[in-house]
Amino acid sequence: EEKAIEKYHKKLKIAYYSTVQQGLASGTGMGLLLLIVIGTNALAMWSLGQATPILNAFTTGKVAAYKMFETIKRKPKIDAYDTSGTVLENIKGDIELKDVYFRYPTRPDVHIFSGFSFYIPSGTTAAFVGQSGSGKSTIINLLERFYDPEAGEVLIDDVNLKNFQVRWIREQIGLVGQEPVLFTASIKENIAYGKEGATDEEITTAITLANAKIFIDQLPQV
Repeated sequence: EEKAIEKYHKKLKIAYYSTVQQGLASGTGMGLLLLIVIGTNALAMWSLGQATPILNAFTTGKVAAYKMFETIKRKPKIDAYDTSGTVLENIKGDIELKDVYFRYPTRPDVHIFSGFSFYIPSGTTAAFVGQSGSGKSTIINLLERFYDPEAGEVLIDDVNLKNFQVRWIREQIGLVGQEPVLFTASIKENIAYGKEGATDEEITTAITLANAKIFIDQLPQV
C-alpha cells in the first residue's frame, strides 16, 4: 500500500511540473502577444501625432498653391503688357469724364459715380476736395486705367482711354500716392522703375520737379 501511495505521489509531481511548465509557456506567450499588440498601437498613435502637423502644413500649402496658380492663370481685363492700342506723337493733356458710372467690384452695392462729368483743360491746376469716400481717389484710378467705368467715357485729348496702349498712357502720367511704396533698391532704381530705360538726366529732372533733390542729397551715400 505504501509503495502504491509513493508511486501515486511521483505521478502527481510529474503532472504538476508539466502543468506549471505549460502555464508558464502559455502566460509568457500571451504576455508577449499583448506587448506586441499594445506596442504596435502605441507606435501607430505616436506616428499619427507626429504626422498631423505635417499633414496640416501640406494641406495649407496645397490650398495656397491652388490660389497662387489660379491668380497666375487669371487674365486681367486691363492688361498692362498688351502692346496694342493708340500711341500719340504728342500728348496735350486735356482731361474729361463724360457721364461716368462706376462701382468697385468688391463693393457692387455702392455707387461711386452716377453720371459724373468734368473737364480739365491742359496747363491748368485742379484740386478735388470732398469727404472720405466721395470718389477723389477713384478719379485717379480711372485716369490711370486701373479700372474701367461701367458706363460713360474717360477721355484724354478727346481719345477714349480704352483706345490707348495701357503701358504708354500710364507712362505719361505722374502719380504720387498718399502712401508711397519703396522697393529694396537704391533711390535711383526706385525712380527709374517708373520708366523703362530712363536716363540719369531724366531721373535727375524727375527728382528736381518733385522737390526732392535737397532731401536726397542729405541722405548717406552708399
